Amino acid sequence: MSEQGTIDPAPEAPRAPAEEPAGERLFPGFAEPVPLSEEIEEGRAPAIMAYIPFGCFVALVRYRHNAFAVRHGKQGLFLTFCEMLAGLFLIPRLSEYFWVTVVFASLASTVTGVYYALQGREWTIPIIGKWFDEHMKI
Repeated sequence: MSEQGTIDPAPEAPRAPAEEPAGERLFPGFAEPVPLSEEIEEGRAPAIMAYIPFGCFVALVRYRHNAFAVRHGKQGLFLTFCEMLAGLFLIPRLSEYFWVTVVFASLASTVTGVYYALQGREWTIPIIGKWFDEHMKI
C-alpha cells in the first residue's frame, strides 16, 4: 500500500515476443529472404523487364551472360509468344481458319495413328511427335 492508502498494482512480468506456431508464418507460401549474389543483383531489373511484352529481349540479348536474367528472359519470351498468339485469335476469320486447321490435322493424325496401330507398326506424328518424344519423359 502507498502512503495515501491506495493499493499499488502488481508489477507486470516482462512479455516475451510473440512466437509463431511451428511451421506457420505470417505469409505462407512466400520464401524466406535470402542474401542475394552479385549475379542476381545485376540481373534483377532485366528479369523484371522480361515479363513485359518484348522486354524479354533485353534480358536475352544484353544480359546473355547472366543466368538469372536469361532464365526469366526465356519465360518472358514464351509469355510474349502466347500473348501474340492470343492477339491473333481476336481476328475473327483468322482464328476460325486456325481452329479448322488444328481440328483437321488432329483428326487426320488420329485416323493415321489408328491405322498404323491396327497393323502393329510404329508411327510418329509429324512436326510435334519428335518433340514430344524428346521432352515428355514418361
